[in-house]
Amino acid sequence: MKYENIDLLDALQKIMDIHTEHYKEDFELDQKLIRSLAATQSSEDKHLLWMSRPHGTHVMREREVYIEDTYENKAWEFYHDQTSDDILAYSIEITGTENGTVVGNLIELDYDAHVERMKQLTVTIDKVAVTFEDQNTYYLPFQSYRREMTAMQEEHGKVKSVAYLPESERELQMILRRERLKTIYHAKSGDIDEHIHQLAVQHGKESERLAPLPFAELRKYEAIKQKHPDAMVCFAQNGYFELDGEDARKAAPILGAKLLEKKVHGKPNIPVTGFREAEWVAGSHKLWKTGEDVLLIKSGETFKELKGADYIPVGATLMVDGSKCRIDAVDYAADEVRLINLSDGAKAAPFTEGIAYVRSFVEDAGIAIYDTIPKKTSDRASIRDKLKTTQKEQPTTTDRPKKVKGKDMEL
Repeated sequence: MKYENIDLLDALQKIMDIHTEHYKEDFELDQKLIRSLAATQSSEDKHLLWMSRPHGTHVMREREVYIEDTYENKAWEFYHDQTSDDILAYSIEITGTENGTVVGNLIELDYDAHVERMKQLTVTIDKVAVTFEDQNTYYLPFQSYRREMTAMQEEHGKVKSVAYLPESERELQMILRRERLKTIYHAKSGDIDEHIHQLAVQHGKESERLAPLPFAELRKYEAIKQKHPDAMVCFAQNGYFELDGEDARKAAPILGAKLLEKKVHGKPNIPVTGFREAEWVAGSHKLWKTGEDVLLIKSGETFKELKGADYIPVGATLMVDGSKCRIDAVDYAADEVRLINLSDGAKAAPFTEGIAYVRSFVEDAGIAIYDTIPKKTSDRASIRDKLKTTQKEQPTTTDRPKKVKGKDMEL
Protein backbone atom coordinates (compact mmCIF):
# COMPACT_ATOMS: atom_id res chain seq x y z
CA MET A 1 0.00 0.00 0.00
CA LYS A 2 1.01 3.60 -0.64
CA TYR A 3 0.29 6.42 1.82
CA GLU A 4 0.66 9.82 0.18
CA ASN A 5 1.25 13.34 1.45
CA ILE A 6 1.49 12.36 5.11
CA ASP A 7 3.43 13.54 8.17
CA LEU A 8 6.29 11.06 7.79
CA LEU A 9 7.85 11.29 11.24
CA ASP A 10 4.48 11.04 12.98
CA ALA A 11 3.51 7.93 10.98
CA LEU A 12 6.90 6.25 11.45
CA GLN A 13 6.86 6.89 15.19
CA LYS A 14 3.42 5.33 15.55
CA ILE A 15 4.55 2.27 13.59
CA MET A 16 7.70 2.04 15.72
CA ASP A 17 5.72 2.35 18.97
CA ILE A 18 3.56 -0.59 17.92
CA HIS A 19 6.17 -2.93 16.44
CA THR A 20 9.51 -2.11 18.12
CA GLU A 21 9.64 -3.36 21.70
CA HIS A 22 13.26 -2.58 22.60
CA TYR A 23 15.84 0.09 21.69
CA LYS A 24 13.13 2.57 20.76
CA GLU A 25 15.76 5.30 21.13
CA ASP A 26 17.07 4.26 17.69
CA PHE A 27 14.20 6.25 16.25
CA GLU A 28 15.61 9.48 17.68
CA LEU A 29 18.60 9.02 15.36
CA ASP A 30 16.23 8.23 12.47
CA GLN A 31 14.31 11.45 13.07
CA LYS A 32 17.47 13.51 13.15
CA LEU A 33 18.75 12.02 9.90
CA ILE A 34 15.41 12.37 8.10
CA ARG A 35 15.15 16.04 9.10
CA SER A 36 18.69 16.75 7.93
CA LEU A 37 18.17 15.01 4.59
CA ALA A 38 14.89 16.87 4.07
CA ALA A 39 16.82 20.15 4.31
CA THR A 40 19.34 19.36 1.56
CA GLN A 41 19.09 20.07 -2.16
CA SER A 42 20.13 16.56 -3.23
CA SER A 43 17.36 14.51 -4.87
CA GLU A 44 18.96 11.27 -3.67
CA ASP A 45 18.60 12.45 -0.07
CA LYS A 46 14.83 12.31 -0.55
CA HIS A 47 14.66 8.55 -1.22
CA LEU A 48 15.15 6.41 1.89
CA LEU A 49 14.49 2.92 3.18
CA TRP A 50 13.31 2.39 6.76
CA MET A 51 12.74 -0.69 8.86
CA SER A 52 11.15 -1.35 12.22
CA ARG A 53 12.42 -4.44 14.05
CA PRO A 54 11.45 -5.88 17.44
CA HIS A 55 14.85 -4.63 18.67
CA GLY A 56 15.37 -1.24 17.03
CA THR A 57 14.92 0.75 13.84
CA HIS A 58 17.08 1.70 10.85
CA VAL A 59 16.89 4.41 8.18
CA MET A 60 19.25 4.68 5.23
CA ARG A 61 19.57 6.28 1.83
CA GLU A 62 18.21 4.00 -0.86
CA ARG A 63 21.12 4.80 -3.17
CA GLU A 64 23.73 3.28 -0.85
CA VAL A 65 21.65 0.14 -0.32
CA TYR A 66 22.14 -0.70 -4.00
CA ILE A 67 25.93 -0.21 -3.87
CA GLU A 68 27.64 -3.44 -2.87
CA ASP A 69 29.65 -3.61 0.38
CA THR A 70 28.52 -0.26 1.76
CA TYR A 71 27.36 -0.15 5.37
CA GLU A 72 23.77 0.46 4.20
CA ASN A 73 23.92 -2.47 1.79
CA LYS A 74 25.19 -4.86 4.43
CA ALA A 75 22.77 -3.63 7.10
CA TRP A 76 19.74 -3.98 4.83
CA GLU A 77 20.79 -7.55 3.98
CA PHE A 78 21.82 -8.60 7.48
CA TYR A 79 18.42 -8.93 9.16
CA HIS A 80 17.16 -11.01 6.24
CA ASP A 81 20.16 -13.34 6.07
CA GLN A 82 21.15 -13.64 9.72
CA THR A 83 17.96 -13.27 11.80
CA SER A 84 14.36 -14.43 11.83
CA ASP A 85 13.11 -11.04 13.05
CA ASP A 86 9.71 -9.86 11.94
CA ILE A 87 10.62 -6.78 9.87
CA LEU A 88 8.30 -3.99 8.79
CA ALA A 89 9.96 -2.24 5.85
CA TYR A 90 9.01 0.92 3.98
CA SER A 91 10.20 3.09 1.14
CA ILE A 92 10.22 6.80 2.03
CA GLU A 93 9.97 9.67 -0.43
CA ILE A 94 10.41 13.12 1.13
CA THR A 95 8.45 15.68 -0.87
CA GLY A 96 9.03 18.74 1.33
CA THR A 97 8.52 20.38 4.70
CA GLU A 98 5.47 22.33 5.86
CA ASN A 99 5.77 24.43 9.03
CA GLY A 100 8.53 22.18 10.32
CA THR A 101 6.72 18.96 9.40
CA VAL A 102 8.51 16.57 7.03
CA VAL A 103 5.92 15.60 4.43
CA GLY A 104 6.09 12.80 1.90
CA ASN A 105 4.98 9.36 0.75
CA LEU A 106 5.35 6.02 2.47
CA ILE A 107 5.15 2.67 0.64
CA GLU A 108 4.97 -0.74 2.32
CA LEU A 109 7.62 -3.23 1.20
CA ASP A 110 7.83 -7.00 1.38
CA TYR A 111 11.19 -6.96 3.17
CA ASP A 112 12.36 -10.48 2.30
CA ALA A 113 11.39 -10.17 -1.37
CA HIS A 114 12.96 -6.72 -1.56
CA VAL A 115 16.30 -7.96 -0.20
CA GLU A 116 16.40 -10.93 -2.58
CA ARG A 117 15.76 -8.68 -5.57
CA MET A 118 18.22 -6.04 -4.36
CA LYS A 119 21.01 -8.64 -4.19
CA GLN A 120 20.67 -9.21 -7.94
CA LEU A 121 20.85 -5.51 -8.78
CA THR A 122 23.73 -4.08 -6.72
CA VAL A 123 26.61 -2.27 -8.43
CA THR A 124 30.31 -2.32 -7.51
CA ILE A 125 32.08 0.57 -5.73
CA ASP A 126 34.91 2.28 -7.59
CA LYS A 127 35.97 5.14 -5.29
CA VAL A 128 34.85 7.07 -2.22
CA ALA A 129 34.46 10.87 -2.22
CA VAL A 130 35.42 12.25 1.19
CA THR A 131 34.74 15.91 2.02
CA PHE A 132 36.48 17.56 5.01
CA GLU A 133 35.80 20.62 7.14
CA ASP A 134 38.05 22.76 4.94
CA GLN A 135 35.65 22.02 2.04
CA ASN A 136 38.26 19.94 0.18
CA THR A 137 36.99 16.71 -1.42
CA TYR A 138 39.31 13.78 -2.12
CA TYR A 139 38.55 10.65 -4.12
CA LEU A 140 40.03 7.63 -2.37
CA PRO A 141 40.18 3.92 -3.25
CA PHE A 142 37.38 2.00 -1.51
CA GLN A 143 39.76 -0.64 -0.13
CA SER A 144 41.91 1.91 1.72
CA TYR A 145 39.69 4.99 2.18
CA ARG A 146 39.14 4.52 5.93
CA ARG A 147 42.87 4.49 6.68
CA GLU A 148 43.65 7.39 4.35
CA MET A 149 40.65 9.41 5.56
CA THR A 150 41.73 9.11 9.19
CA ALA A 151 45.28 10.21 8.37
CA MET A 152 44.04 13.26 6.43
CA GLN A 153 41.86 14.66 9.23
CA GLU A 154 44.83 16.27 11.01
CA GLU A 155 45.45 18.48 7.98
CA HIS A 156 41.90 18.99 6.65
CA GLY A 157 39.74 18.76 9.75
CA LYS A 158 36.83 16.46 10.52
CA VAL A 159 35.03 14.53 7.82
CA LYS A 160 31.82 16.27 6.70
CA SER A 161 30.51 13.69 4.23
CA VAL A 162 31.33 10.40 2.56
CA ALA A 163 29.88 9.46 -0.84
CA TYR A 164 30.31 6.07 -2.49
CA LEU A 165 30.95 6.26 -6.22
CA PRO A 166 30.07 3.15 -8.28
CA GLU A 167 31.96 1.97 -11.31
CA SER A 168 28.93 3.00 -13.41
CA GLU A 169 26.79 5.84 -12.07
CA ARG A 170 24.60 5.52 -15.15
CA GLU A 171 23.82 1.88 -14.36
CA LEU A 172 23.01 2.71 -10.73
CA GLN A 173 20.65 5.52 -11.73
CA MET A 174 18.89 3.24 -14.19
CA ILE A 175 18.39 0.61 -11.47
CA LEU A 176 17.08 3.14 -8.95
CA ARG A 177 14.72 4.74 -11.45
CA ARG A 178 13.32 1.39 -12.56
CA GLU A 179 12.85 0.04 -9.03
CA ARG A 180 11.15 3.21 -7.82
CA LEU A 181 8.74 3.22 -10.75
CA LYS A 182 7.96 -0.45 -10.22
CA THR A 183 7.33 0.04 -6.51
CA ILE A 184 5.00 3.00 -7.09
CA TYR A 185 3.15 1.28 -9.95
CA HIS A 186 2.27 -1.83 -7.93
CA ALA A 187 1.29 0.04 -4.74
CA LYS A 188 -2.38 0.87 -4.19
CA SER A 189 -3.33 4.04 -2.34
CA GLY A 190 -4.28 3.51 1.29
CA ASP A 191 -5.20 5.29 4.51
CA ILE A 192 -2.25 5.61 6.89
CA ASP A 193 -4.51 5.81 9.95
CA GLU A 194 -6.22 2.57 8.96
CA HIS A 195 -2.83 0.93 8.34
CA ILE A 196 -1.58 1.92 11.79
CA HIS A 197 -4.83 0.73 13.35
CA GLN A 198 -4.52 -2.67 11.65
CA LEU A 199 -0.94 -3.00 12.93
CA ALA A 200 -2.18 -2.22 16.44
CA VAL A 201 -4.91 -4.86 16.10
CA GLN A 202 -2.39 -7.46 14.88
CA HIS A 203 -0.14 -6.71 17.86
CA GLY A 204 -3.07 -6.90 20.29
CA LYS A 205 -2.82 -3.24 21.21
CA GLU A 206 -6.23 -2.22 19.83
CA SER A 207 -9.54 -3.89 19.08
CA GLU A 208 -10.90 -4.27 15.58
CA ARG A 209 -13.25 -1.46 14.61
CA LEU A 210 -15.86 -1.31 11.92
CA ALA A 211 -17.38 1.63 10.12
CA PRO A 212 -21.03 2.33 11.02
CA LEU A 213 -23.62 0.73 8.73
CA PRO A 214 -25.87 3.31 7.05
CA PHE A 215 -29.57 2.59 7.51
CA ALA A 216 -30.09 2.43 3.74
CA GLU A 217 -27.44 -0.31 3.47
CA LEU A 218 -29.11 -2.22 6.31
CA ARG A 219 -32.38 -2.13 4.39
CA LYS A 220 -30.63 -3.56 1.32
CA TYR A 221 -29.11 -6.32 3.44
CA GLU A 222 -32.46 -7.16 5.03
CA ALA A 223 -34.13 -7.34 1.60
CA ILE A 224 -31.51 -9.80 0.35
CA LYS A 225 -31.71 -11.83 3.55
CA GLN A 226 -35.47 -12.04 3.21
CA LYS A 227 -35.06 -13.56 -0.26
CA HIS A 228 -32.40 -16.00 1.01
CA PRO A 229 -33.39 -16.75 4.63
CA ASP A 230 -31.43 -20.01 4.83
CA ALA A 231 -28.20 -18.68 3.31
CA MET A 232 -25.31 -17.06 5.13
CA VAL A 233 -25.35 -13.66 3.45
CA CYS A 234 -21.97 -11.94 3.24
CA PHE A 235 -22.47 -8.25 2.44
CA ALA A 236 -19.54 -6.20 1.06
CA GLN A 237 -18.80 -3.18 3.27
CA ASN A 238 -15.62 -1.08 3.46
CA GLY A 239 -13.26 -3.76 2.20
CA TYR A 240 -14.87 -6.64 4.13
CA PHE A 241 -17.56 -9.22 3.50
CA GLU A 242 -19.64 -8.87 6.65
CA LEU A 243 -22.19 -11.20 8.20
CA ASP A 244 -24.74 -9.65 10.53
CA GLY A 245 -27.13 -10.81 13.23
CA GLU A 246 -27.62 -14.56 13.69
CA ASP A 247 -25.43 -15.28 10.66
CA ALA A 248 -22.59 -13.49 12.45
CA ARG A 249 -23.04 -15.47 15.66
CA LYS A 250 -23.02 -18.70 13.67
CA ALA A 251 -20.11 -17.76 11.39
CA ALA A 252 -17.66 -16.26 13.91
CA PRO A 253 -16.45 -19.60 15.39
CA ILE A 254 -16.35 -21.18 11.92
CA LEU A 255 -14.19 -18.36 10.56
CA GLY A 256 -12.09 -18.13 13.72
CA ALA A 257 -13.00 -14.44 13.81
CA LYS A 258 -14.12 -12.13 16.56
CA LEU A 259 -17.79 -11.34 17.05
CA LEU A 260 -18.01 -7.56 17.09
CA GLU A 261 -20.77 -5.01 17.38
CA LYS A 262 -21.58 -2.56 14.63
CA LYS A 263 -23.38 0.73 14.91
CA VAL A 264 -26.42 1.19 12.73
CA HIS A 265 -27.74 4.69 12.19
CA GLY A 266 -31.07 4.98 13.96
CA LYS A 267 -31.10 1.41 15.30
CA PRO A 268 -29.53 -0.68 18.10
CA ASN A 269 -26.07 -2.14 17.51
CA ILE A 270 -25.95 -5.48 15.71
CA PRO A 271 -23.46 -8.36 16.02
CA VAL A 272 -21.12 -8.63 13.05
CA THR A 273 -18.18 -10.70 11.84
CA GLY A 274 -16.60 -11.40 8.47
CA PHE A 275 -13.46 -11.51 6.37
CA ARG A 276 -11.56 -9.21 4.02
CA GLU A 277 -12.78 -8.95 0.44
CA ALA A 278 -9.34 -10.03 -0.79
CA GLU A 279 -9.76 -13.27 1.23
CA TRP A 280 -13.24 -14.09 -0.10
CA VAL A 281 -12.25 -17.50 -1.46
CA ALA A 282 -10.88 -18.78 1.85
CA GLY A 283 -13.59 -17.10 3.92
CA SER A 284 -16.55 -18.33 1.88
CA HIS A 285 -15.15 -21.87 1.68
CA LYS A 286 -14.79 -22.06 5.46
CA LEU A 287 -18.53 -21.46 5.69
CA TRP A 288 -19.40 -23.65 2.71
CA LYS A 289 -17.52 -26.68 4.05
CA THR A 290 -19.98 -26.80 6.97
CA GLY A 291 -22.80 -27.47 4.52
CA GLU A 292 -24.18 -23.95 4.57
CA ASP A 293 -25.53 -22.02 1.60
CA VAL A 294 -23.24 -19.01 1.18
CA LEU A 295 -24.18 -15.86 -0.73
CA LEU A 296 -21.66 -13.06 -1.35
CA ILE A 297 -23.21 -9.71 -2.29
CA LYS A 298 -21.19 -6.80 -3.66
CA SER A 299 -22.49 -3.53 -5.09
CA GLY A 300 -26.03 -4.87 -4.81
CA GLU A 301 -25.33 -7.90 -7.04
CA THR A 302 -24.49 -11.55 -6.45
CA PHE A 303 -20.70 -11.83 -6.36
CA LYS A 304 -20.60 -15.57 -5.60
CA GLU A 305 -23.17 -18.18 -4.58
CA LEU A 306 -22.29 -21.54 -3.07
CA LYS A 307 -24.95 -24.17 -2.39
CA GLY A 308 -24.38 -26.29 0.69
CA ALA A 309 -25.83 -29.33 -1.05
CA ASP A 310 -23.06 -29.12 -3.66
CA TYR A 311 -20.21 -29.52 -1.16
CA ILE A 312 -20.98 -33.20 -0.56
CA PRO A 313 -23.69 -34.01 -3.16
CA VAL A 314 -25.92 -36.66 -1.62
CA GLY A 315 -27.05 -39.28 -4.17
CA ALA A 316 -24.06 -38.77 -6.44
CA THR A 317 -21.77 -41.62 -7.45
CA LEU A 318 -17.98 -41.29 -7.47
CA MET A 319 -14.80 -43.30 -7.30
CA VAL A 320 -13.32 -43.65 -3.80
CA ASP A 321 -10.00 -45.48 -3.61
CA GLY A 322 -10.76 -47.29 -6.86
CA SER A 323 -14.29 -48.37 -5.87
CA LYS A 324 -17.51 -46.94 -7.26
CA CYS A 325 -19.55 -45.55 -4.39
CA ARG A 326 -22.74 -43.63 -3.85
CA ILE A 327 -23.01 -40.83 -1.31
CA ASP A 328 -25.93 -41.89 0.87
CA ALA A 329 -25.95 -39.18 3.56
CA VAL A 330 -23.78 -36.52 5.20
CA ASP A 331 -23.68 -35.40 8.84
CA TYR A 332 -21.70 -32.16 9.14
CA ALA A 333 -22.00 -32.06 12.92
CA ALA A 334 -20.43 -35.51 13.25
CA ASP A 335 -18.00 -34.94 10.34
CA GLU A 336 -19.22 -38.10 8.63
CA VAL A 337 -20.27 -39.10 5.13
CA ARG A 338 -22.16 -42.39 4.69
CA LEU A 339 -21.14 -44.17 1.48
CA ILE A 340 -22.37 -47.35 -0.23
CA ASN A 341 -19.88 -49.40 -2.22
CA LEU A 342 -21.72 -50.18 -5.44
CA SER A 343 -19.04 -52.67 -6.46
CA ASP A 344 -20.34 -55.10 -3.82
CA GLY A 345 -23.66 -55.52 -5.60
CA ALA A 346 -26.48 -56.89 -3.45
CA LYS A 347 -24.13 -57.31 -0.50
CA ALA A 348 -23.30 -53.60 -0.45
CA ALA A 349 -23.05 -52.30 3.09
CA PRO A 350 -22.79 -48.65 4.08
CA PHE A 351 -19.55 -47.31 5.55
CA THR A 352 -18.47 -43.87 6.73
CA GLU A 353 -15.57 -41.55 5.95
CA GLY A 354 -14.61 -38.03 7.03
CA ILE A 355 -16.03 -35.06 5.15
CA ALA A 356 -12.65 -33.67 4.06
CA TYR A 357 -11.60 -37.09 2.78
CA VAL A 358 -14.72 -37.53 0.65
CA ARG A 359 -14.57 -33.92 -0.52
CA SER A 360 -11.16 -34.60 -2.08
CA PHE A 361 -12.77 -37.25 -4.33
CA VAL A 362 -15.65 -34.92 -5.14
CA GLU A 363 -13.13 -32.34 -6.36
CA ASP A 364 -11.29 -35.00 -8.38
CA ALA A 365 -14.55 -35.93 -10.12
CA GLY A 366 -15.20 -32.33 -11.18
CA ILE A 367 -18.57 -30.96 -12.24
CA ALA A 368 -19.50 -34.27 -13.91
CA ILE A 369 -20.34 -35.68 -10.47
CA TYR A 370 -23.48 -33.56 -10.27
CA ASP A 371 -24.87 -35.30 -13.38
CA THR A 372 -24.80 -38.62 -11.49
CA ILE A 373 -27.40 -37.48 -8.96
CA PRO A 374 -30.73 -39.21 -9.76
CA LYS A 375 -33.37 -36.79 -10.94
CA LYS A 376 -36.33 -36.52 -8.62
CA THR A 377 -39.64 -37.59 -10.11
CA SER A 378 -41.90 -34.63 -10.52
CA ASP A 379 -45.29 -34.66 -8.84
CA ARG A 380 -46.44 -31.86 -11.08
CA ALA A 381 -48.98 -32.66 -13.81
CA SER A 382 -47.84 -32.37 -17.38
CA ILE A 383 -49.06 -29.52 -19.55
CA ARG A 384 -51.26 -31.95 -21.56
CA ASP A 385 -52.89 -33.23 -18.35
CA LYS A 386 -53.48 -29.66 -17.22
CA LEU A 387 -55.21 -28.84 -20.50
CA LYS A 388 -57.41 -31.92 -20.26
CA THR A 389 -58.39 -31.07 -16.70
CA THR A 390 -59.20 -27.50 -17.68
CA GLN A 391 -61.40 -28.66 -20.55
CA LYS A 392 -63.34 -31.04 -18.29
CA GLU A 393 -63.93 -28.32 -15.73
CA GLN A 394 -65.30 -25.87 -18.29
CA PRO A 395 -69.16 -25.74 -18.42
CA THR A 396 -70.84 -27.29 -21.47
CA THR A 397 -71.92 -24.79 -24.09
CA THR A 398 -75.61 -23.81 -23.98
CA ASP A 399 -77.77 -22.80 -26.91
CA ARG A 400 -77.51 -19.16 -27.69
CA PRO A 401 -80.78 -17.24 -27.29
CA LYS A 402 -82.44 -16.56 -30.63
CA LYS A 403 -82.95 -13.00 -31.61
CA VAL A 404 -86.45 -11.88 -32.43
CA LYS A 405 -86.60 -11.12 -36.08
CA GLY A 406 -88.74 -8.31 -37.51
CA LYS A 407 -91.13 -8.77 -40.42
CA ASP A 408 -88.57 -7.64 -42.93
CA MET A 409 -86.13 -10.24 -41.68
CA GLU A 410 -88.80 -12.96 -41.76
CA LEU A 411 -89.59 -12.17 -45.35
